[in-house]
Amino acid sequence: MVVWNGVEKMAKKNCELELYKLIMEGASCGFPYVSEFGWVNEYQFVVWVDYLWVKEFMDKLIEIFGDGIFEDCRHFHAILQSHAICIDLMDLLDGFVDIEEVFPKEDYKH
Repeated sequence: MVVWNGVEKMAKKNCELELYKLIMEGASCGFPYVSEFGWVNEYQFVVWVDYLWVKEFMDKLIEIFGDGIFEDCRHFHAILQSHAICIDLMDLLDGFVDIEEVFPKEDYKH
């Protein structure tokens, strides 16, 4: 394993596959992190993460993509709802992964 600043280099990972598994499968205990997901318009791919799973979901994103997704100059769109937080992954993961390649718009409309 190659480590740089405490983070395994993304080149050694299949980030697309890991993101797919995170959204589709969720926790190893069998509970999904994401209750809903999909393209809400041409530019936003949104996931709804139940409040119970927010920390674990975010920890997994950092494990997959590194903590650079939260650099000071980056921001992302998220909305608090009654049962979950709604996160725009296009904002959060811009430049890290091609979400449309993992979740094609024609197949994953919300």
